[in-house]
Amino acid sequence: MADLNRSYVFIDCFLKESNHLIVVAEAVPSSEATLYQNSVVTQNVYEKFEPAVFRALRTDTDAHHHKAVTQEGQVVEQNVTPIKVKGNVIGALIMEKDITRQIKNEEKLYVLSRATETISELFKYPSSEQIFVPDMIEEALFYLDTSFVVQYYNLKGEKIVQDLTDKQCDLNISILDIFPDFDYILNDDRVIVIENRAIRNKHFQIKCVKLFTDQQLTGYLMMLKDITDAKEKEKALISKTVAIREVHHRVKNNLQTVASLLRLQMRMDVPEESKHYFQESLNRILCIASVYEVILSESDSDHVNIATLIEKIGNALVYSETAEQEVNISYDIDKQLYLPSHLAISVALIGNEVITNSLQHAFKQSAQGNIVVTLCYEQRAALYTLKVQDNGIGHGHYPSSFGLNIVSTIAENDLDGNFNITQNDTGTLAQLVFQYKGE
Repeated sequence: MADLNRSYVFIDCFLKESNHLIVVAEAVPSSEATLYQNSVVTQNVYEKFEPAVFRALRTDTDAHHHKAVTQEGQVVEQNVTPIKVKGNVIGALIMEKDITRQIKNEEKLYVLSRATETISELFKYPSSEQIFVPDMIEEALFYLDTSFVVQYYNLKGEKIVQDLTDKQCDLNISILDIFPDFDYILNDDRVIVIENRAIRNKHFQIKCVKLFTDQQLTGYLMMLKDITDAKEKEKALISKTVAIREVHHRVKNNLQTVASLLRLQMRMDVPEESKHYFQESLNRILCIASVYEVILSESDSDHVNIATLIEKIGNALVYSETAEQEVNISYDIDKQLYLPSHLAISVALIGNEVITNSLQHAFKQSAQGNIVVTLCYEQRAALYTLKVQDNGIGHGHYPSSFGLNIVSTIAENDLDGNFNITQNDTGTLAQLVFQYKGE
């Protein structure tokens, strides 16, 4: 029965020498959401919460569609039928459905109805002695009857009509005579309609609210807000974004052109002992180019996904530097970390130098090696920590080089952070720590 009616079913009986009822049996539907957390069998039932049950038992009549409150405070709809044996009422069969959502919807509808009634009354009796409230509203406002005829307009509405149509806004004319394109909004089935629309080279947000009294449509409240400035700013922002992307694209192409020239020079007449320096310079240029590649491939913003960037640089370095070695590089970087491009370039250059250092110096005595790159963010202090750990010979420092000067200068001056290299049981650990709280 519970599944058939999609209701909770109970049998209640009177307690001996008491005015209360007790639940003696229950059936729970398998397809409905839980109404009771626990079984209610043996629990008392009180008249103030379920009056329909008591009335049905006392009068020996059925009760349909009555509201009640459960022991757990849920509002339910009850249908009650007395149970009789040999003509005597001995209990009640009760079917309950949860109507909490229905009650909330009814309350919302009531509030909306009261609000629209209040608005309707507001427009019927404007005071001539004081500033009428709608005239204080910055939006153009029109009160229409059910035939779309203007019954009221505020000062802003009068001005917008004059500016857009070169007409005077008068009462008792159809709003469609002023704005013919508004018919699709007024005929929309929704109670509240919000649309953006261009009118004579200007942009407006149009709101239309249906007004009801006693659930009967009595009119419309239409509001127009000039959003031209916001649209122009949005347009300018899009143009700026496109321009920035074009700059990024050109910078990337120029860097790749320089890289191609360096490669060409290396193939021509560069002494063998100098090629190493050319390769380092080439890697630095490609490292910066990688920042712009990531920006262009991922979003329209000027922010870079650091995980994508570091992995791109690390993989490229391992591929180009380890022809005679087998070096594995792995990453532990939060995929949701982003930095603006000017900081991303600094982090990328440091990452390039420390990974290059490990590849060139850590594995001279071994044909195999491992490099682990981690980048973590501590939100409370807004601290970023980049670590590059290798399992090489562990000198614990760079040989004095231009690369070390680059790393130290960038860490201190560009990132306002600190950089250090230490030797540990695994090998060499290079660590960069800097703070960035956002712009």
